[in-house]
Amino acid sequence: MGLISEDTIQQVTAANDIVEVIGSYFPLKRAGTSWRALCPFHKEKTPSFHVNPARQTFHCFGCGAGGTVLRFVMNYEGADFPTAVRRLAQRAGIPLVESPADHKISGERARLLTLHAVASRWFHHNLLKKQDAAIAREYLKSRGLAKEIALTWEIGYAPNSWNAFSEWALSQGFSSQELLQSGLVSQRENSSDFYDRFRNRLMFPISNDFGEVIAFSGRLLAADSSSHAGKYLNSPETSLFSKGRILFGLNKTKRALIESGEVLVCEGQIDLISCFEAGIHNVVAPQGTAFTMDQARLLKRYVEGVLLCFDADPAGQQAIERSLPALLSCELAVKIVHLPPGEDPDSLIRSAGAPAFRTLITQAVDYFDFAIDQAATDGSLASATDRTLVARKLAGFLRLIETLALREMLSLKVASRLGISSEAFGRLLASSSHQTTHDTAQPPPSALPLSFGEGPELLCRLALACPATRSWLSEQISPSPQQLLPNADLLHKILSSNVVLDDTFSFGKFLESLEPRETYTVLSWNLHKIPEVPLTVAIDCWQGILRNHLKAKQESAKARLRNIHSSTDEYLALQKEFLDLQQQLQDNLRPLPAQKSA
Repeated sequence: MGLISEDTIQQVTAANDIVEVIGSYFPLKRAGTSWRALCPFHKEKTPSFHVNPARQTFHCFGCGAGGTVLRFVMNYEGADFPTAVRRLAQRAGIPLVESPADHKISGERARLLTLHAVASRWFHHNLLKKQDAAIAREYLKSRGLAKEIALTWEIGYAPNSWNAFSEWALSQGFSSQELLQSGLVSQRENSSDFYDRFRNRLMFPISNDFGEVIAFSGRLLAADSSSHAGKYLNSPETSLFSKGRILFGLNKTKRALIESGEVLVCEGQIDLISCFEAGIHNVVAPQGTAFTMDQARLLKRYVEGVLLCFDADPAGQQAIERSLPALLSCELAVKIVHLPPGEDPDSLIRSAGAPAFRTLITQAVDYFDFAIDQAATDGSLASATDRTLVARKLAGFLRLIETLALREMLSLKVASRLGISSEAFGRLLASSSHQTTHDTAQPPPSALPLSFGEGPELLCRLALACPATRSWLSEQISPSPQQLLPNADLLHKILSSNVVLDDTFSFGKFLESLEPRETYTVLSWNLHKIPEVPLTVAIDCWQGILRNHLKAKQESAKARLRNIHSSTDEYLALQKEFLDLQQQLQDNLRPLPAQKSA
């Protein structure tokens, strides 16, 4: 993208209300005149992320993240400034004029997003129009997925060819390096040659929260079931796609998650699509089976409860237990949807109908009850030793729940159902060696605002609010505000700016010029309470700061005079310095001419 004019940026930011934009990523709750949520940039349990609709800013009191709607999109999506402008322009339907040359230099991320978008359309066109995709169309028909569903979900087909896609993409102007970076092709060992990663597969585009295609999942067709290849093949990890941070379908289903308060988790794309088309919209699918901490935190923004709907076979049961550490650590209530043997959501909906599947969902049970029921069914509670083994496993999972009251309540229920005294189970809970190694990364340390002190902070706030105050402070030369006040860099930016506090675009532009900690500092100030005559208050405040400064220098000079002989030149120089400071203090105490409010 070429240079974007300030008028265009102002038009884009004005058209994108920050509450609506952030609310499209995760739910916000009203808190007085602002909105709040769990911060998406660090792990927390008490909401410290606030959105100010009047200022059109966001601010997290926990990790220090803050800024304008553009800054939020940049931080949340990992996008650069031009990309954030483009996304918000698309959202608001504002055209950005870009030349072909601009596209060429728009950056790696933009190029990869474009490549994925056109690849999705190419795969989709193959499915609908190409003769060799008949096998894929027949497969969809056999699964009860009509053409309309394929259109809605942009399902595609990757031809049974080693180079059909790569040759087409190269003809569209994409480089071999871009194809390799996208993960859509793979490089041969000990060779510079590459080949198409997806071949003879049904293609499901994977989108981020913003609805942009960032990866693909290719399903092996039934006719190839004898192949040693895996049933599903995902894009590899790329700069756009991290498997453990994405949930398939979330861009279409997040509103239903907010409204429901709980989410149904299926194993595969077709299961999710079948549920969605049957009217069960609060559904997602991980890219794989086990939940990561990132995925669990993502869900925690939308829901309080999770319904795991994995296959009833041993692999499905293992997937449930691998998902528990992340889900329980985020204090999501976990229930299990018990499917009949050999069934998955898609097959059950097709064979018994959506109402039957909904009934199973309403019968979902808490994980701990489910685990005990399973143990009773397979004979794992037959002896005291067996019960102890089950109790130790469940105690390990219970230790992941940080809220003491919730953990104790569940512990009493588990102990009662296993026929173990609460005291004995408590000892198991205390000695459990279950370790949660799923998330070794520590949350970022809480950011602290720059330290100014009461008087200097007041001067900064008044300077932000009042151009006349900025002008007057800039005229103070000996000493200058930058010499007397802490954190001179931020003060200099304030005094040299043309910011208009009540103009959201002007204030946002000012915030974008600051370093992250400076932004956090400004957003932590109370900018609502500004005196009616800010210049007068600023002058009084400055005089107080200057007097304290002069008195401190005078006391220092007095202390040095005591240690020097009165007949020396150094003594005379210090005595003159002391008297000069005394005169400056007297001058500072004289009233200034009355100031007009500004």
